[in-house]
Amino acid sequence: MRMWSAVAICALVVVAEGYDLIVYGALLPSLLQEPGWELTRASAGTLGSAAYVGMLVGALAVGRRSDLSGRRPFVLGSVAWFTLWTIASAVAAAPWQLGAFRLLAGIGMGAVLPVVLALARELAPADRTGAVFTVLMAGLPAGGMLASLTGLVVLPVGGWRVMFLIGGVASVAILVVAFLWLPDSADYRGRAPEPISASMLFAPGLRLSTMVFPLANLMMLLTWYGLNTWLTQLMRDLSYPLSSALQFSTVLNLGALTGSFALAALTLRWSTRRVAGLSALLTGLGILGCVLHPGSTVVFLSLIALIGAGAHSALNLITASVADAYPVALRATAIGWTHGVGRVGAIISPSLGGWILEAGLGPTMVLGAFMVTALLGSVCMGLLSMGPHR
Repeated sequence: MRMWSAVAICALVVVAEGYDLIVYGALLPSLLQEPGWELTRASAGTLGSAAYVGMLVGALAVGRRSDLSGRRPFVLGSVAWFTLWTIASAVAAAPWQLGAFRLLAGIGMGAVLPVVLALARELAPADRTGAVFTVLMAGLPAGGMLASLTGLVVLPVGGWRVMFLIGGVASVAILVVAFLWLPDSADYRGRAPEPISASMLFAPGLRLSTMVFPLANLMMLLTWYGLNTWLTQLMRDLSYPLSSALQFSTVLNLGALTGSFALAALTLRWSTRRVAGLSALLTGLGILGCVLHPGSTVVFLSLIALIGAGAHSALNLITASVADAYPVALRATAIGWTHGVGRVGAIISPSLGGWILEAGLGPTMVLGAFMVTALLGSVCMGLLSMGPHR
């Protein structure tokens, strides 16, 4: 029971990150209309990439340090850091300020995720990695869904600045809970693990995993965050009103939240890597269905839910596979490496959508680009499924 309480606190941390990260997509239509800012879709996409640049830096910088000296201090410090800069985003007076604050917040977001994932893996039984990571990573779409639902109520009356303030206040509350009740890993209570060089990631038995896991993660992060950034605007371009467009974003994250548990249940029969590949494939097929323009709104919403379930499950299970593939002394380093390289996809995705739209190719081409990246992610996990740790 104590283990699941600790996992629940870790999940709350991920919820805070999910809200503070994904809220930008819900705010995008409002930011494009902000007086005096004169944002284009391309510049708004570049601005949206700032947080992901910070996440790349944070993921690569902190994972190794926590492998050497413990998890809890880095979880608390990272949450405090991204909370501070999320609140600062609410008072940004110009686009460059918002971009700078989002980049700084992204450093904390990128730092906390590999550490909190490694901590949860070490607090949980070894045979429950898939279930624990699914519970934990459900916090990202839960935070995104909260951002979308909050936007439906707050944006018409309070504007986009209030949305950042709400995220900051909620993160402060979660930080207090983590400070009071989050334990450290048993591996770091009173002693540090035997140091292992980070170069061991590329040892012969780990080399393929160290190269392909990040590539799979890159493709799925590009797909997931690209959709989270642009889906609301894409739906408006397809002539849906703002409230309906935000509902599509809500369905995307609701599908991720609920569908990931169903797909995680398959890991009881199949390997985690194979289910990750299947999840990525379902994502690509769901996007293909949207590209074909189904006439029914119900069908369209169902496809959006399938995309959310598939993309988020693939990300969960890629990370779970990484956690199982590496020893304790390399675990956060490996997760940080996988997430850090993967963040290149998250950095590209907002700009990619903006470039395609600015080129006049339309929302269908944006969806098509993300379909291709999802299918490439499936191919990567299929390759790893044929390895010795299937």
